[in-house]
Order: sequence, then C-alpha cells, then structure tokens
Amino acid sequence: MAATIKDVAVYAGVSTATVSHVLNGTRYVAESTQERVKMAIKKLGYVPNISASGLRSNRTKRIGMLVPSISSFFSVDIADAVEQVLGKNGYQLVIACSHEDIEREKKQMDVFTYQQVDGVLMFPAPGAHGYLDEMVRKIPIVFLDRKASGCERDVIIGENISASYDLVMQMLEEGRRRIGILNGTEGVSALEERIEGYRKALTVKGVEFMPELIQNGNSTITGGYEATEALLEVKGLDAIISLAPPMTIGCLKCLKRYKRKIPGDIAVAGFGDTEWADIADPPVTTLRHPLFEMGQMAAQKLLNRLEQPEQKEYETIRVPLELIRRVSF
Repeated sequence: MAATIKDVAVYAGVSTATVSHVLNGTRYVAESTQERVKMAIKKLGYVPNISASGLRSNRTKRIGMLVPSISSFFSVDIADAVEQVLGKNGYQLVIACSHEDIEREKKQMDVFTYQQVDGVLMFPAPGAHGYLDEMVRKIPIVFLDRKASGCERDVIIGENISASYDLVMQMLEEGRRRIGILNGTEGVSALEERIEGYRKALTVKGVEFMPELIQNGNSTITGGYEATEALLEVKGLDAIISLAPPMTIGCLKCLKRYKRKIPGDIAVAGFGDTEWADIADPPVTTLRHPLFEMGQMAAQKLLNRLEQPEQKEYETIRVPLELIRRVSF
C-alpha cells in the first residue's frame, strides 16, 4: 500500500501541515525539521498526489509550452532555459508542437486546459488568436519570439526591425546593391518586422525596392532552397538574407548546386545562430538571439503573472540581436 502524507508525518514526528509546507515551500520550516521530513519521504517512498494538491491550492504546478517545431534549436534552447527557471520554482514543463498550424494550436490548448496547466508559454502560429480571450478557463499566457494577431498578451521578442535595418545598411555600405530576402512562413510577426527593417534601410540609402527580391516559402530547408532558386533569376543579385534558420541551410545547398561563390558572387547572412553556422563552408554570418535569456525572461514573466493576477497592463520586452560576422558576409 502506498505511503500517505500522514505516514510521513508520523515517521518524521511532525504534523501533516508541516510536511505540506516542506513539499510546497509555503512556509518557513527549520532546516533540521526539513531534513527529517525529507528522510521520511525517502524511507517510505512517498509520492505526492499532484492532482489532489492542485485541487486544494488551485494550482497543478504544470506549465504548458507550445512550440512550432520540437526539432528546432531555437525552441530547444529557449525551452531549456524555461525548464530551469520553472524547476527551481517547483513547476513541471509540458511541451507540445503546433507545426505552425492554428487549428492544431487550438486543439493543443484544449489539451492543456484538460491537463489544468497553470499557464502557457507560446510561439503563436499564424492566424487569428481572439479565441484565447474566449477560453472559459482564464490562465496567463506569454508569447515568445512573435506577437499574435487579434490578442494582447505579454511578449518576449527580438529587436527585429533594428537588427534587419543594421544588417542591410552594412551590406549596402559594403557595395551590395541587390539584396534578396528569403521570407518564411507567412503571418509570423517577427518575419514581417524583419521585412520592415529591410525596406527602411533601402529607403534611407535611396535604393529602389524590388518586389521580386523577396521570395516567400515555408520556413524549411526545402522552402529556402526553392526561394533561393527564384532569387537567382534576378539579375545582379549579390546578397541574400535568410529570415529563418532552416531556410539558410536550403540557401547554401542551392548556391552550392549552382556553383555560386560565397561571398564572392553572393554574400549570405541569416537570422538565428547555431553551431552549424560556424562550421559551414564557408562559415555563415548570423544574427544571434539571446535564446537562454529570452527563455528565462518568459518563464519569470509567467510566474509573475501567476503571483500577481491582478496586473492588467501587458508588456512587450524587446531583446537585442547580435551580429556574428563570419566569412559568408
């Protein structure tokens, strides 16, 4: 028969309330008493009933995290930071994937509701998010890396406009005049902001905007390859900026197939830094997000919302992106 909290209390010589305080950190308990309780828990093999404690405290100590792709280094690095912050505060992280599909996202939010998560960290998929305001169970939600259409929440996002602007300005100042853009999945606010920075730099430098220099595709290796093929049709193309990391790989594969020298014929730079960028041939210039810091900020913001639910004003926190200059540009 499984040990109960009463068994632990008797073994440790304390009250059940004291055992509860040790488990949940809800009140100061002397260190010597904590040790007795922990020893009793270990000796008896006691496992707390999370569901029952959740009913009593109105908390399950579970946080949902909805990512576009589980295989993405971007998602993984942020999730690592989130898990560390939540773990230190006694929370469990539950991860799910939307695959950038708003209908799949809605279904997963229903699952999170069934699991009674206390809050959600979300990379919102493209599409209208007004449904979040209509959910019966109101829980705090923090958006990561992008804003959501039709819904206001706290957001942790990169300084996309200024980062794109600065990169394009540098390319123009170094003699690159036909700068192509590999634009990823439509409806992602971060990508739209990067396009805005690109166009702003062209305007400042008096360079004509050419619509054919922006090629859209899925934020995948295949999408990047196909979009690069389309860009190669533009006469005088001498630089490419990839707005999504997988597309950068597709771009490199395409340029290699068509025997275009990097950076001699075409300079290449991309958003999102990863280990492969440094060992690619040639090493790729990237704009690096402070992923770990973004994850920490998002987790802490969500915890703050849980502790102070009366807060009404939502906050958008912008983090700077760092240009990592390598051989490709």
